Amino acid sequence: MISTVLRRAGLSLAVLGSLTACGPDGPSAGRDDDRGAAVSPSVTAALKEVRSRTHRAGSARVDCTMALGDTVATRSKGTLGWSKGLSGTLTITYTGGSWARTMRELGNTSTPARFVSRAYYARMSDRFATVSGSGRHWIRYDYDASVNFTPAQSVELLLAAPDAREVGTERVRGVRTTHYSGTATAAGLGGSHPGLTAAEVAGLRKWFTQAGVTKEKVDIWVDAEGLLVKRSERGETGNGTSLTTAYYRDFGTPVRLPERPPADDTVDFADLADTKTP
Repeated sequence: MISTVLRRAGLSLAVLGSLTACGPDGPSAGRDDDRGAAVSPSVTAALKEVRSRTHRAGSARVDCTMALGDTVATRSKGTLGWSKGLSGTLTITYTGGSWARTMRELGNTSTPARFVSRAYYARMSDRFATVSGSGRHWIRYDYDASVNFTPAQSVELLLAAPDAREVGTERVRGVRTTHYSGTATAAGLGGSHPGLTAAEVAGLRKWFTQAGVTKEKVDIWVDAEGLLVKRSERGETGNGTSLTTAYYRDFGTPVRLPERPPADDTVDFADLADTKTP
């Protein structure tokens, strides 16, 4: 059973990779490299301003739901900062999927998570610590520096989308917003894209490859201050359809750097994944 849990734990981090990427909707029709008409310069300028303001804000409170096929569905709430690498804390509650059932059997209905300097720590149950054979409660995951956990990644995906457009104005949780939408594809990341540097395009290309995504439909809702109120993304992966929707508020809220869990109560995921316990 532990090997099954570990495989699903690995998938959970891939889903969390969209958090900040925390956004989706449904697969988009059309060719993978549908370039269509050029994106309006006014839309590109607006999206660049949203990205800039989001970067400068540096932090926000997050309420995010995610699902990956029939494997796992979660709801994550907490505070994240991204001004100096990703930091912050989330409480991740398992709401559905086969992994959630397994986690409940192991005594985990929710998981406290800490993001500390390119590492993500998940707190598991006493039963998990016993069954894993490690006797330790915290699992440490490394994530690649190219993985962008900030909400600005959704904006960058839209800047790479050949069909990025302004949909109109809508109210989101009582806030008047402007809705932008588009679909980015791995096949469409060749050449240059207005609003993105070559390094940013290369980073997105690497993200598509690592996440196993071929197409990502992105929607964002932006308030009068140019900050994201909501974002939604839908991608197709080898593990199923990934769906993410995130709401943001209190941009610029203070974020305390979480402490790393005690070393003697922490096991690295790479080591745990080698465990041969049935």
